Amino acid sequence: MEKTIEIAKKWLRAMNKHDVERMSSLCWENAVGDEVASPPPAEGREQIAKNYRELFDAFPDCKAEILNIFSGSDQVLAEVCWTGTNKASFRGSPATRKFVDIRIAYIFKIEKGKIRRITEYYDGAAVATQMGIS
Repeated sequence: MEKTIEIAKKWLRAMNKHDVERMSSLCWENAVGDEVASPPPAEGREQIAKNYRELFDAFPDCKAEILNIFSGSDQVLAEVCWTGTNKASFRGSPATRKFVDIRIAYIFKIEKGKIRRITEYYDGAAVATQMGIS
């Protein structure tokens, strides 16, 4: 079976390519995407995909650079530097054309070679400030 860390890396590489279909294929159909700074959690692979499509539309140049990544038997923690320029409306706010540069910690729960849950921690206030909406 593929190592958990490789599954998480594949998901992050697909995210950098804005390849929502590939990201989705790495997740269970009933996976959960828990963006702690912006509840409620996304329930199911389709809702997670919808959220990322909206992110990629709003931040078409966004990317995540892995700063640190390690794993246990069924979980992976990835610390990334996420950057992107807000070029379209996002979560009810109009485009600000501002550049955002934040750190995000992703915790991937892996079961039987697929992602069961992604928990994402970041400073939502820092995002709002950098976007100029706070």
